[in-house]
Amino acid sequence: MAGRFFIASTLALCLVAGIQAGDKGNNLIKTLDKPVPCTCGVFLSGQLKKGTKQDPKGVPVLTEEMDRAFENNPVGVRKCTNKCLETIVAHLPKSASIICASTDRELVHKERAYLFIKNHSDKWQGTNLSAGREFCCKDNEPYKCPVS
Repeated sequence: MAGRFFIASTLALCLVAGIQAGDKGNNLIKTLDKPVPCTCGVFLSGQLKKGTKQDPKGVPVLTEEMDRAFENNPVGVRKCTNKCLETIVAHLPKSASIICASTDRELVHKERAYLFIKNHSDKWQGTNLSAGREFCCKDNEPYKCPVS
């Protein structure tokens, strides 16, 4: 009887923790930890697949992790987004230099920068906010994008 209780308890814990078949328990510790703090990520349009809600490819050009997570609801998402905007606005005048110096590509041609956030979950959420301009970089240096 004790063996059945242990198996049932373990199964219930795995279900509550969100472990999927094939995980072999590797995510148990990560899932039971505290929530992911509000994290801002700026991705270039070349890292996104147009017309889909798929996660961006690769790592963000810029990342800023806040000291806490906000509520796990739409209000928390808005608070996290606003906190990210407060941080980003201070750097807007030199955004081209920052983006170009931070990218891992030698050439960026007419790409927009989009803000994504993480709050509670370790999954990027799109905010539909962009810098409103295009960036062009060569060898990690900004240059004026051609008009064409």
